Amino acid sequence: MMTEEKENIENIYVVGIRLRSLKVYYFSTTDPNLKVGDVVIVKTVQGVEAGKVVIPPFVPSENFEPPSPLKPILRKATEEDLQKIKEYREKEKEILQFAQEKAKILGLPMKMLACEINFDYSKITIHFASEERVDFRELVKELAGQYKTRIELHQVGVRDEVRYLGGIGICGREVCCHLYLQDFESISVKMAKEQGLALNPLKISGICGRLMCCLSYEYKTYQEIKASLPPKGTVVETKQGKGIVVDHHVPLNKLVVEFDEERRELISLDEVEKIYKKEDKEGEKDKVLEKILKMLEEEED
Repeated sequence: MMTEEKENIENIYVVGIRLRSLKVYYFSTTDPNLKVGDVVIVKTVQGVEAGKVVIPPFVPSENFEPPSPLKPILRKATEEDLQKIKEYREKEKEILQFAQEKAKILGLPMKMLACEINFDYSKITIHFASEERVDFRELVKELAGQYKTRIELHQVGVRDEVRYLGGIGICGREVCCHLYLQDFESISVKMAKEQGLALNPLKISGICGRLMCCLSYEYKTYQEIKASLPPKGTVVETKQGKGIVVDHHVPLNKLVVEFDEERRELISLDEVEKIYKKEDKEGEKDKVLEKILKMLEEEED
């Protein structure tokens, strides 16, 4: 009996499934042959849904801890399932248009963005944007009467609006939130400063009008590399003489060293022969820097 249970456990694989929300959820399966791109039918807290395999089946390690308890995949989508999904996608367009027209008739300031029909038709979810709070109870009644199922309206913010509609970013590519981002991170101007980017709102804002999500991609790397380099204001000694660190060139892992007012050089850390540490006490001048500046003044005289 114990042997059978052990064999059953060993035959369980974990697979990553992306649902309509773009989020990836883990499910269990006994089929090791599922491939990335395969469509599967799963049961979630929202009902029965169709999803796509994005992480192929793997045997979980002892340390593997999924965010939520694993549920089994119901089945790999059949030809009938795929046809049903195709029909639902067409119906979703019809529902979205109907909802928009009804909202206009009811005088509701709503912009319909996306519609999702559960695979088992237990629920229809409509995502919309609005600059104000909307009382959509009457609209829900109209939609429920028309489509004979549970209706859920979900108001989203400006970043989600772009996520559902898509668009081209200033980089010339499809916006990340529409392609693959699962969640929105908190983005701050500090991230742009840390990476030495010009603080021009037009250059660091996405088409949603908020700071670009990609500002967070290399932020931690910049922090780590800068932490390994002498900070700005540090006096360093090189073969070219003594100078002051005025900036960091993180992609090259180098220092921008100023030797005089007209000459700045890119210096790698292994070219630095000696580092004079700054005094970090607030209000006190850097004595070493003061000494170097005095020496430079004397040389000019």
